[in-house]
Amino acid sequence: MRISSNQIYQRGLNSMLTQQAKTLNLQQQISSQKKVSTAADDPIAAARIDLMKQRIANSERLQQNKDTAQSTLSFEENIVSNSVSVLQRIREIQVAAGNSALSDSDRKSLATEARVLLDELQGLANTQDSNGYYLFSGSKTASPSFTRDSAGQYIYNGDDTQRSQTITNGLTIPVSDTGSDLFMRIPNGNGHFSISPTAVPNTGSGVLTSGSIVNQAAYVEDTYTLQFALNTQNQLVVMVSGAASGNVLPLTGLPDDAPVYQNGMGVTFNGMQITASGDPQAGDAFTIAPATNQSIFATVTAMINNLNSPSTSSPDRARITTENNQLLGEVDNALSNLLNGQAEIGARMNQITIAEQINGDSLENSQDTLSKLQDADLSAVIVQLNLQMIYLQAAQQSFTKIQGLSAFNFMR
Repeated sequence: MRISSNQIYQRGLNSMLTQQAKTLNLQQQISSQKKVSTAADDPIAAARIDLMKQRIANSERLQQNKDTAQSTLSFEENIVSNSVSVLQRIREIQVAAGNSALSDSDRKSLATEARVLLDELQGLANTQDSNGYYLFSGSKTASPSFTRDSAGQYIYNGDDTQRSQTITNGLTIPVSDTGSDLFMRIPNGNGHFSISPTAVPNTGSGVLTSGSIVNQAAYVEDTYTLQFALNTQNQLVVMVSGAASGNVLPLTGLPDDAPVYQNGMGVTFNGMQITASGDPQAGDAFTIAPATNQSIFATVTAMINNLNSPSTSSPDRARITTENNQLLGEVDNALSNLLNGQAEIGARMNQITIAEQINGDSLENSQDTLSKLQDADLSAVIVQLNLQMIYLQAAQQSFTKIQGLSAFNFMR
């Protein structure tokens, strides 16, 4: 095989250029501290680097979402907690209202404080966040959550939309609650049924408790009328009939078959029990209706109206006491609803704490993998560079000697 002088020069030049390229690559790794700068350096590693960068960006975005969700829920939890405190004071007032020794003046003083607390509760329900959005209006964040109409009724202006935030891959949690869930949808009475005097005012001083369900399996939901009547022996008896159920107590509908009234007696029918006391008169009656949803504001308004009612006669005092029994149960229902909402917010904040750990672990693993794929080991690169410099110098020296070799020089 014959090798021309041109080939000798070209091969020597190519060898030096190769060594120079390797030397330059190592120098670039030292200066950039990256062993993969372009896809040409290592196509497979470059693809994995891009994947790790996407994962890191996604984890950082989820962490930002987590921070936003945590801030939003923490603010909401604070507002709900303040609402609970206000409602607990309202409950204390309602408990005090049951004191029969209070004068009408004392009751009006309690009503005045309750009115201030009601306004404070509405203010909390209309809280705005740092962006000026109403916290409990659902998606209608530009509208005040609660307003009063010309009749004094409280109106919810929002909707039932819960805003959500994705905090980890596959986990999205609500970051808001609607005013309808927290303040509006609260069952009245004892939560199962409510008791009120009929349209015709009672003449006696009979009082009913808020009652309870004593046998859920036997409970029949209906609108009942509990009335007092006289039997043929002129004894006061208790009778109950349902709008759909017909005669319930007694089943015959005859006063002589009905239980004779005794002060403090428990009246039991269709899985329900109500305690009757006082001095009712024949013809006095109460309506027992299935519970319906009622707002916190309506409950406190009814409480204020009851406190402002005069208690000059026995029937008035009996009516006030019966309503007090109902109102205390309704305030407890409202308080329980807010506490449940507060507990749910707390559960979501616990999820955020877990999400922070998950996102943090994912971010740390991705960054560690990226570093291994992309970052240069400076100690190893410096050793390689020193070795490569020796290779380059050897190539240069050998080329210098080889380029002087030719047949003419040998013949000289």
